[in-house]
Amino acid sequence: MSRRVVLVLSLVAVLALPAAAIAQESSPFAPLPPAQPAAQQTDTTPSSTSDGGGGLRQWQEILIFAAGGILLLGIGWAIVGDARSVAPTGDETEGQAAAKAQRELEHKRRKTQARAANKRAKAARRRNR
Repeated sequence: MSRRVVLVLSLVAVLALPAAAIAQESSPFAPLPPAQPAAQQTDTTPSSTSDGGGGLRQWQEILIFAAGGILLLGIGWAIVGDARSVAPTGDETEGQAAAKAQRELEHKRRKTQARAANKRAKAARRRNR
C-alpha cells in the first residue's frame, strides 16, 4: 500500500514540473534569456544627519576583546593545570624501580628464548633439505 502511495506521489511530482524546467533539460547549453529591465529607483536622502550609528562604541569593542582574552587565558590555565597533574614527575619509588627492572629482565629472557627457538628451527630446516 505504501509503495503505491509513494509511486503516485512521485508521478504527480514529475507531472507537476513547470514547462520551463522541462525545456531547460532539452538543451543545457542554450543561451540565457535576456534580462528583465530593472525598475527605476529613486534616490532618497535622509533628512537627518547620522554619525554612522548602529555599530558598537569603542568601549564596547574593548570590553568584547578583553573578555575574549580572559577566556583564552582561562582555557590555557586549565590545560596547563591538567597537564601538570597528569605528567610524570621523574621521582620513581623503590617499588616502581623494582617493577621496571623485573619487566626488563622478563623481556630479555623472552627475547633469548625466542632467538634459541629460531636457531633450533633453522638447524632443523637445514637437516631436512
